[in-house]
Amino acid sequence: MNKRIKVVFSFCLLIAAFGSGCASYKGGAVQIRDAAQFANAQKAGGVEMGAEAVVTEAKSKEIFYVNLGEQGYFPVEVSVNNQTNARLLIERDRVDLVSNSGATTRSVPVTAMIDEFEKNKMAYALLGFGIFSYMSAEDANKKMAADWSAKELARETIVAPSRRSSGFIYFKLPKGEKPTGMELVVPVENLETKSTETVRLRL
Repeated sequence: MNKRIKVVFSFCLLIAAFGSGCASYKGGAVQIRDAAQFANAQKAGGVEMGAEAVVTEAKSKEIFYVNLGEQGYFPVEVSVNNQTNARLLIERDRVDLVSNSGATTRSVPVTAMIDEFEKNKMAYALLGFGIFSYMSAEDANKKMAADWSAKELARETIVAPSRRSSGFIYFKLPKGEKPTGMELVVPVENLETKSTETVRLRL
């Protein structure tokens, strides 16, 4: 293969990777569910919690527009009902995913996913798609970042008595692994008594 053919071939690959030159993003709506509506639900010390991992390509694209699992990212939707008389605190950074072998994976912030999946604006410009394609990629990145951030469970989630809260916690697993069958371990602190109840959910 001569140099000219290699250049043309490489250009075609880049065109295929970045699409027709028009970047877009359209996030899907998430149905707000009560903890008891999840197949995986547990009650512990006045705390009711349900969780479900997004593991299929279809479900990932429905909610997040792209197949997050391609890069090893798996969102886990968590819903908590506070049935106590105290405020409850869930710290996202303390939530673990534990495999059957005992390996522990800590959650990752949404920014890690955004950095890996955002469309390359400069590549659009360099390929000759022009300023409008550059701007469309930038707009798609902003929409994607805003949507994924809005769906993420807050870093410190405080649930008032008789209230509920929900959101996604993001995990990155080694290539070929999925969270199916793993255990989600969620420490829940009672802010009045300072005691901690640990909820374990099999995904």
